[in-house]
Amino acid sequence: MAYGAVILSFVGALHWGFAMSLPSLDAGCRRACFIWSTVPALMAWPATLLVPLDAGLLLVTGFLVHYWQDRRLAARARLPGWYLPLRLRLTVVACGSLLAGAFLVPA
Repeated sequence: MAYGAVILSFVGALHWGFAMSLPSLDAGCRRACFIWSTVPALMAWPATLLVPLDAGLLLVTGFLVHYWQDRRLAARARLPGWYLPLRLRLTVVACGSLLAGAFLVPA
């Protein structure tokens, strides 16, 4: 669960990088990226204090919402073509691993 929290925090930082480096973003989208970039970490770190089932469900929710945010950003900005397929694979593997851990580790 702790590693899942680290990874979720890391992927949130991607939106910070996009906000700083994509010249095509308007001011509102840039501001939204900066704000969103902190949300995954704010979801992830409290999960480290929860029992495995609750932590896993919170982290999975974070990964799914972050992927949804990635898709929203990709619709508004020119992201590299490999980005969304890579994020989808990361999301599927991370969520599967977290759910396995959440349901296989005794509370």
